[in-house]
Amino acid sequence: MATRMGGSRYEQADDFGPLPTYLELAMATAAATAYDAPDAKKGSSLLPRLSAVEKAIAVAIAILAIYGAVLISDGIYIKAKAQLSQFLLARAFAAELRGEDAKPWPWADFTTEARVSAPRLGKNAIVLAGASGEALAFGPAWLTNTPQPGDEGTSVIAAHRDTHFRWLKDVKPGDAIEVTRRDGERLTFKAGEGRVVSWDNSGIDPAAQGHHLVLATCWPFGATERGPLRYIVEAELIDTTATGTVPTANTKPLSLTP
Repeated sequence: MATRMGGSRYEQADDFGPLPTYLELAMATAAATAYDAPDAKKGSSLLPRLSAVEKAIAVAIAILAIYGAVLISDGIYIKAKAQLSQFLLARAFAAELRGEDAKPWPWADFTTEARVSAPRLGKNAIVLAGASGEALAFGPAWLTNTPQPGDEGTSVIAAHRDTHFRWLKDVKPGDAIEVTRRDGERLTFKAGEGRVVSWDNSGIDPAAQGHHLVLATCWPFGATERGPLRYIVEAELIDTTATGTVPTANTKPLSLTP
């Protein structure tokens, strides 16, 4: 009986073939693990698979982030350029007050014309002759088709809203606006109410009676693109003081060419 039972066991073993060795078992386990690894990794991923729409949204967000970084860096560059140029312009303007014909840097195709300041706000800037795009990049510009500040009529000084005339929005009615011309005349104007106008319908009359000053910039403040609207502050002359050494004959409008 025992012999037949034993024989039966061996026969069953023969049906399954020889038993695997420990080495064969290890190799089989490794192969199974390698085969199942991608599925396991796929199942344990923290991020789900994105659909085509989700991928498009992700790409758009990335592009906007890059564009925003470029705008920020460009804005920093523009403001740094404006600050540095004003330092050089102030030196040139001081030379103008001494009667010297000076340029802020050798290749500049403009000269300094005046200094405008808002004492209550502690703000000031050197004004250039002419309103070309290059001039406005470095400082406020006096529009040479309008009278000089303090002369009969309405003088206009324009500047960018995000640099030299950023403070214009903080000027209040009754504030003093001081302008020192390159001939040494220091003028004090009384600011009126600021208003928003269209660039082609500002209501500014250069030939108006009296002695007026208009400070102008783009509007709204904080916008990144130039639009059709302008913010202007009108002021009226209330006092004149001679402070420089240059004779008043040195008041002719300046062109943009040397």
